[in-house]
Amino acid sequence: MTQEPGRGGERLSKLLAAVFFRSVEVVGAERVPRAGPLLFVSNHGNSLVDPLLLLARMPRRARFLAKHTLWHNPLLRPLLDLAAAIPVFRRQDGAEGGSNDETFAMCFEVLAAGGAIALFPEGISYHGPALQPLKTGAARIALGTQRADLRVVPVGLTFEDKAIFRSRALLVVGPPIDPAPELALAAHDDREAARQLTARIEAGLRAVTLNFASFDESEVVERVADVFADAAPVMPGEPELGARFPLRQALGAGYAQARAREPQRVARVEALVREYDELLEGSGLRDDQVNASYPKALAAQYVGTRAVWLAFALPVAVIGTVLCYVPYRVPGLVARLARSHGDLPATYKLLCGLALAPLWFAFLAALAWMLAGPWAALAIAVAAPVTGWYALLFHERNDSFWREVGAWLVLRLFPGRAAKLRKLRAEIRREVESLASEPS
Repeated sequence: MTQEPGRGGERLSKLLAAVFFRSVEVVGAERVPRAGPLLFVSNHGNSLVDPLLLLARMPRRARFLAKHTLWHNPLLRPLLDLAAAIPVFRRQDGAEGGSNDETFAMCFEVLAAGGAIALFPEGISYHGPALQPLKTGAARIALGTQRADLRVVPVGLTFEDKAIFRSRALLVVGPPIDPAPELALAAHDDREAARQLTARIEAGLRAVTLNFASFDESEVVERVADVFADAAPVMPGEPELGARFPLRQALGAGYAQARAREPQRVARVEALVREYDELLEGSGLRDDQVNASYPKALAAQYVGTRAVWLAFALPVAVIGTVLCYVPYRVPGLVARLARSHGDLPATYKLLCGLALAPLWFAFLAALAWMLAGPWAALAIAVAAPVTGWYALLFHERNDSFWREVGAWLVLRLFPGRAAKLRKLRAEIRREVESLASEPS
C-alpha cells in the first residue's frame, strides 16, 4: 500500500516557512493538475530549504526523493519519515550500484496510484547563478511509470538572499510537460527517449528560473530590474519578487547578446551600476527609496500607524525577546560554520532553530515549575512561543520603520547625494533603453 505524505509534515513545513521567510510568493499555482500522477521537478540551490518550500506551498502533497545518507542524521530522520521521503542510493554517497531499483519501484507505485513525486534533477544542492546539468532520473521515472496522464511540473525557486533569516522567496510554476512523445519513442529507444525528455525538463526549468553566467552578472541585472520596476513610486516599497521576475529574465536573456554586440556600452552600464550600488550602500538606502516622492499626508500616516503599533507591541516584544533570545541568536552563530558553502547556511539555521527552540522552551518551563509550580510552567510554555512570534514581528517592523525614517532624513539632509543618486539611476535607465532599442 502506498504511503501518503502526512498532513503533519505539511503543517510543520508551513510553520517553518512562515517563521523563516518574511514572504513566500507563488506564481502559477493554478497550473498544477489537481488529480492524476504528477512529477514535480525543481532547481536545488538551497539544500533542505528547497523541499520545505515545495511541501509548504504546492497545492499537491508530494513524496520527495532524498539521498539515503540523510537518514543517518538523528535530527533529520524523523522529519524525513514525517514527509514520507523516499531514499535514493548513489555511488558518490557510498551506496552500491543497482540499489535504486527499489527507489524506482516505490516511485512507480506512488505515481500508479495517482500520487505525486518531487525531486531535484540536478542531483546536487549547489551555490551557483545558473542551473546545473540535469541527470536523467526524472525522465526515467516519468517514462517508467507508463501512464499517459502523467505530467511533469517544473517549479523554479528564487531567493532574495538565501542566507538571511526573514528574507523572501519565490516559487514559479511552469506549464506541465506531457511526456507522450517520449513514451512513444521509449518503445523503440528508451535511452533516446530519456535524453529528449530530460532536455524538455531542462527547458521547462530554465523558463521558471534565473540563469546567469556569473554572480556579478546576476547583481547587475537585478539592479537594472530594480531601476525599471517603478520609475517614480509615491512611497517606497520593495517590489514583489513575482512581479519583477519576468523583467529579470528578459534583461538576463539580452545581457549576453548586448555584451557581444556592444561590449563598451555594456561595460559602461556595469560601471554605472557599481557606482550607484556603492553610493546606495554608503547612504544606507534602497533603490525604491531614491525616487519616492513621499507625500506629506502618506508619510505622516505611515509614521503614525507604525509608531502606534510599535508602542502597543513593545511590552510583549520585550518579554518575547528575553524568553527567545537564545534560540534566535544561536542558529545564526552555527550557520557561520557553513558560510563558505552558499547553499548550506539557511539549512544550518533552520535545523538548529528547529532543534533548539523546543528544547529551550522545555528548559524554561522546567525552570518555572521548580521556582513557581506547574501553573507557572504552563504559562511559560504558552507565553514563550507566542511572545517570541510577536517579538520577531516587532523587531522586523521596528528595523523597517527606522530604516524608512533614516532614508527620508538622508534624502533631505543631503540633497547633493540624493541628486547624484537620481542622476545615476536615470543614466542607467537611459543607457539600457538605448541598448535595448538597437537591432540585434
